Amino acid sequence: MRPGRSISLIAIVSCAFLADTAQAQLARQWVSRTTGTNKTGSNAAVSVIVDDSGYVYAAGWMDNKPSGIDFAVAKYNSDGIRLWVRNYQNGVGEDRGAALAIDTAGNVYVTGMSAGAGSGYDIATVKYDDLGNEIWNVRYNGTGNGDDGPSGIAVDDSMNVFVSGWSAGLSGGLDYATLKYNSAGVQQWVKRYDGPTNGLDSVTAMVLDGFDGLFVTGTSQDTINGYQTISYNPGTGDSLWGARYMSTTGSSVARAMVLRASTELYVTGSSATDSSGYDMLTLQYDAVTGATGWENRYDGPDHLDDDGVGIALQSNTRVFVTGKSVRPGAFTDVTTIRYNQSNGAENWVAVHSGVANDDDAGVAVVGGNNSTVLASSVGSGTGHDVKLIRFNNGGNEQWNIRYNGPANSEDIPYRMHQLDGAVYVAASSVKPKGKGTDFVVIKHVDPDELKYRTIRQADIIGKGVSLKSEVSVPNFANLRDEAFAAAYPKIKKGFPGAPGGMVLGQARPDSDETFGWIRMSKGVNISKFIPQTGPSDYYTTFGGNPFIGEKKNPKLDKYNNKTLGELIALKINIGASDAEVTPPMFGDLTYDDADTANPYNGMTLRGIAAAADNYLTYGGRYEPINWTTLDTTLEKINGAFYGSLTVISKVPLITTGVISIDSVDFLQAAVAPLLEPLNFPREPVAAVPLDYELYQNYPNPFNPSTTIEFALRTDALVSLTVYDMLGREVARLLDAEPLEQGVSEVEFDALGFSSGIYYYVLSAGDGGFRQSKRMLLIK
Repeated sequence: MRPGRSISLIAIVSCAFLADTAQAQLARQWVSRTTGTNKTGSNAAVSVIVDDSGYVYAAGWMDNKPSGIDFAVAKYNSDGIRLWVRNYQNGVGEDRGAALAIDTAGNVYVTGMSAGAGSGYDIATVKYDDLGNEIWNVRYNGTGNGDDGPSGIAVDDSMNVFVSGWSAGLSGGLDYATLKYNSAGVQQWVKRYDGPTNGLDSVTAMVLDGFDGLFVTGTSQDTINGYQTISYNPGTGDSLWGARYMSTTGSSVARAMVLRASTELYVTGSSATDSSGYDMLTLQYDAVTGATGWENRYDGPDHLDDDGVGIALQSNTRVFVTGKSVRPGAFTDVTTIRYNQSNGAENWVAVHSGVANDDDAGVAVVGGNNSTVLASSVGSGTGHDVKLIRFNNGGNEQWNIRYNGPANSEDIPYRMHQLDGAVYVAASSVKPKGKGTDFVVIKHVDPDELKYRTIRQADIIGKGVSLKSEVSVPNFANLRDEAFAAAYPKIKKGFPGAPGGMVLGQARPDSDETFGWIRMSKGVNISKFIPQTGPSDYYTTFGGNPFIGEKKNPKLDKYNNKTLGELIALKINIGASDAEVTPPMFGDLTYDDADTANPYNGMTLRGIAAAADNYLTYGGRYEPINWTTLDTTLEKINGAFYGSLTVISKVPLITTGVISIDSVDFLQAAVAPLLEPLNFPREPVAAVPLDYELYQNYPNPFNPSTTIEFALRTDALVSLTVYDMLGREVARLLDAEPLEQGVSEVEFDALGFSSGIYYYVLSAGDGGFRQSKRMLLIK
């Protein structure tokens, strides 16, 4: 570090947050889902960061009426309660937030692409205070009056703001564009870099080293594409050095960067070879002089494409890179590598293939003795899911956890942030009924730090409110109904392994003369049977004999036993947790009240519920039973985490925990979440689109292939055509092909195409619908 200067790493696009975490399997503390006022629109959180006080900030975009897609930034407290959401829109077209930063005073900065009036997309940057009040917004329209977009944003200790990305140049190509604003939003300088052929030059990552250095890296076009890394003086914008990497065997694309101690810079991405597709290429630079240190290429065992996407450090010893590798029979796998910082020697390679052996790719990595990878992974019939993977110091996988949203459809991770062992993820997720996507933020914590909330018998009574209104506030009855519907789905016929509506007993039609069971058809019927206030003694209530056969929606005046009511409440609590309506793993907490005479000590709550289930079902076959002890135990469990109902999502209903496990002395944390705590199916909803719609391709920019998705409200003849910037047709992906209503996708392989901006046009419904969008190919 240069004398007299301090280091301030406020925001790093590559999301390489240095930490060393415990090996315990993390659990989701909360999932916050937010949507714009257009209920079927596209919403996504693409960046997330946490301040030292535990406040969580996320940025991306939301679809609102009538403005359309707007910048979106949201603030949450540590329990997932959304404190505010702010939108920015220019009133011309789409505005999509891309990156986020915070300063030491609690101000929030978001930058992204914003449609300008006749100038394509501009780089727009907005500053908010900690209450969400907009302080200023500024726009940058580059020299070419075409499209401009940011890749990253950072703030120094004097609240100067730095933004870098790409900008249309006068020559028709793209240039690097790096800007500095002061704390009042006044532009201090702008620096552009145009490569040797005036082609496509695009910043993909930026790192700010306090007042000492500003570094950008990306892809720059010459005869082929190469890495181009530049060091600027943050005060003046003067270029200190530029380092260009050109492979002799093909194009190279830089994607992520991380800085160590003001002295060493590491860049990763992919680089083509003569015979084995792309390799994962990682370079070390001297941060002061720009001299290249070491170079390491990873060519997977199948010699196909390998791409580096995320990079992180572990102290001053290790470099972690994650991305994907193409493997026969598995499409792509998550591939993570640890290198020695001093010489680039490969320590280990860890490969993860998802359950579907399909499209799995690392998105970001956090270094440490136990490194964490954020990945996109295709599930079994669930589309892409959000996945966290933990590796130990030897590169062995310790665990992985997957988030599959309520629609069993696409859940796309973008960024993660780690602080004090908790991992936060920004993502998009298809809405419960399959219409549009939500802006999603997820917090994962160690199970010892989970917070829970429970409902008691008294909470189960009443009627849930309608959640259709914007101002509706869910109550305990809504929680009861949501938990019941998710954990005990209605079964019309038969007695499957996960019996529908079962809240007591295990139905066996071959033994209906030996025991009985209770079935509820919906949550509201439970409230007609609760609260149970009668004697807890089974023999007093049931006359010493078990009831026989199925009792559907029984009446309170016929069966009134407090222990029965407490058991039903406990099953709803466990079901709500298993379905993640409330925080997960509740059913696997361990009970111990230090009473040596209590037979339930050492059992999980799921085990206690099963024991009580059997006692009440089989009646006198279990003797002697201390019913008072059982009733007291169930009542203590149901009241353990009782508190205010704090809702963080209404559709689907999700409530956050309010009481920490540490504050309940008779319950111990669960060891690990069960993979399938409830054996109930969550079938995808076959939603019918309301209209024809063409979606933005993903990924974008892309190389060499991308996916184009569109929705059809009826069966139709569909044409999908790709044009270059001169309006010439370059590919016809669909040619008046009959397709069924619903959402379809088509892959565009641009392997033989030149880098540049292309347009794709969808025609459907006998030509009555026509829509086009842009996409950017960078090689």
